[in-house]
Amino acid sequence: MGDVLARRRLLTSALARLLDRPDADLPGIPHHVAASWRRSLAGGVDPGMIVNRYHPDLDVDSRLVRCARPVIEELAEQTAGIPVCVVLTDDRARLLVRLDTTAEIGRAADDNHFAQGFGYAEGAVGTNGVGTVLESGRSVHVVGAEHFVEPLQSYACAGAPVRDPFTGRIDGVLDVSCRAEHSSPILHSLVASAAARIQHALLHDRDLGQQAVFDLYTRVDVRSRGAVLAVGRRMVLANTVLQTLLDPGDLAALEDHARFRMLRGPDVDDRLDLPSGVRVRMRGTTVAAGSRVAGLVVVISVVREACGAALSRGASPAPSSSPAWRGAWDAAADALRARTPLLVVGEPGSGRRRLLTDLDRALHGPGLVVEIGPDCADPVARVQGAGPLSLIVLTDVERWDGVPPGLRASRARLAATATDRSVCDPELLTRFRRTVTVPPLRNRTADLPGLVTDLLAGRDARLSAEALRTLARHTWPGNVQELKDALDTALRRRPTGVVEVGDLPASCQSTPRSALRPVDQAERDAIVVALRESDGNRAAAAAALGVARSTLYRKIAHYGITA
Repeated sequence: MGDVLARRRLLTSALARLLDRPDADLPGIPHHVAASWRRSLAGGVDPGMIVNRYHPDLDVDSRLVRCARPVIEELAEQTAGIPVCVVLTDDRARLLVRLDTTAEIGRAADDNHFAQGFGYAEGAVGTNGVGTVLESGRSVHVVGAEHFVEPLQSYACAGAPVRDPFTGRIDGVLDVSCRAEHSSPILHSLVASAAARIQHALLHDRDLGQQAVFDLYTRVDVRSRGAVLAVGRRMVLANTVLQTLLDPGDLAALEDHARFRMLRGPDVDDRLDLPSGVRVRMRGTTVAAGSRVAGLVVVISVVREACGAALSRGASPAPSSSPAWRGAWDAAADALRARTPLLVVGEPGSGRRRLLTDLDRALHGPGLVVEIGPDCADPVARVQGAGPLSLIVLTDVERWDGVPPGLRASRARLAATATDRSVCDPELLTRFRRTVTVPPLRNRTADLPGLVTDLLAGRDARLSAEALRTLARHTWPGNVQELKDALDTALRRRPTGVVEVGDLPASCQSTPRSALRPVDQAERDAIVVALRESDGNRAAAAAALGVARSTLYRKIAHYGITA
C-alpha cells in the first residue's frame, strides 16, 4: 500500500511541476507518460475536467466492429471476475462499442462520458488508454495518476492499436478500463493479445475483390515506378507520384472516369482531357473476383504534346468536366458530322437525349431534332415529315420490335437512345454503326456543382456547402432527373435563400445497397426525419420511432443513411 501511495505522490507532484513550468524535468515518470502529459498541456487540455464531444455519425456496424465483436465478448468473459469496460474505438478515438462486466462500472463510465459516440482523443481528455495509443502508435497501460485529467485518476486503462493487416494503418483501439485498485499488468497483455486476434479476423474477413485490387496495385506500383491509380467498389489508392502529378480536381475526375471505365471491358487504354486542360493517358486492366469486376488498376502518364479540341470545327466544348462525358460528346460529334447513324447508351436520366439535342444544336442549329418514342401512334408520319436536315432520334430502342416503317427510305440523319444495347432488336441495331456510352451521374461528381447551378438558374436560392456535400455523397440511381426532382422538392420547402440539408428529400441522405420497395422507402424516410428532428442524436431518434437503438443502427446501415 505504501508503494502505491508513494507512486501516486510522485506522479501528482510531477504533474503539478509541469503545469507550473512546462519545461520542467520529470524524473521517475515513464517516458510515454511524460510525453503524453506534454502533448496534453500543449494542446490546451483542462486538467480539472473532462471535455469531450459526442459524435452522432459513427458507423457502429462497420467491418471493424463486426470482426471485433466476438473478441470483445471473449475478453469480457476472461475479465468477468473484476468490474471492467471493454471498449473498441475507431481511428479517431471515438467509441464504437462498450461492453461492461458490471452495471456499476458502466455507470461510472457514463459519468465520465466514456460511452458510445464520445471521443477520447488525447487532445480532448489528455493521457488515456485510447488517445495515447493513437498518438504513440503502440499499446499503453495508464494507471491512476498517470492520467492527465484529474477525474480519470481513479481509473486504469490498457489499450492496444488494431491495425489493418495489409496497410499497417491503425483502424481503431481496443481498450480495457477499470478502477485503479483493480488494475493488473495482465490486463495489458490480455488487450494486446485480443487486438492481435481482431487483426487476424480482419485479415480473413477482407473482401476478396478488395484484396485482389490491392494486390495488383502493389505489384504495378513496384514495377512501374510511375503514377498508379486503383479504384474498387469501396476504395481508391493513388501513389505519391500521381498525387503530385495532378491537382485535386483532375484526380477527382480521373477517379470518376476509372469507376465508369472499369465496367466496360477488361483492358483500358484511354486518352483523357482533364478539367485543368491536362491530357493524360490511362493504361491498365480490370481486376476480377470470380465472375464480378472488383476494380481497375491503371498507370497514368501525361501526354506532353498539345492536343486540339475535338469540337473545334463548329461545335461548342462538352458542357462537362467529366472525361467520360467529354469522350462521349466528342465521339457523338464525329458521328453526327459524318451523318453516321449513332446509338447513345446510358442509364435512364443520365442525359442521353440531352447530349444529342445540345450537340445537334451546337453543330447544326436549333429545331432540327425529331424524337420518336416506342409508344408513338404514327411513327411513319413522324419519319416522313422530317426534313433531310433533321436528326431523327428513336428513344428507348430496347422497347422497339423492329425497324420503324419508312425509316429506310428517309434521308434524315439518324440517332437512337438505349439503356441496354444487348436487349435491343438485332435488326434494328444493324442500322447504327457507331455507339457511345453516357456516364451516370455518380461517375460525374465533378459536374454536380455546375448541374445544381444550371437547375437553380433564375431562382433566388442557393445550396449551403453542407447540402452540396450531402448531394455529392448520394449515388443518384435516377441520375440527373433524380437531381432535378430533389432540387424541386427542396425549393418547395425553401423557395428563396439558402437551401439546407433539412430541405432536401430524405432519399438524398440514403445510399442503399439495392432498390427499395415503397414500404422500405417510407421506413427510410421516417428514420431520416427522426434523425433530423433529434439533431442526429440516435438514442433520441430511436425513442421517437419506438425502436431499440440496435435496431435503428442496423436500419441506418441497411439503408446507407448519412443523416
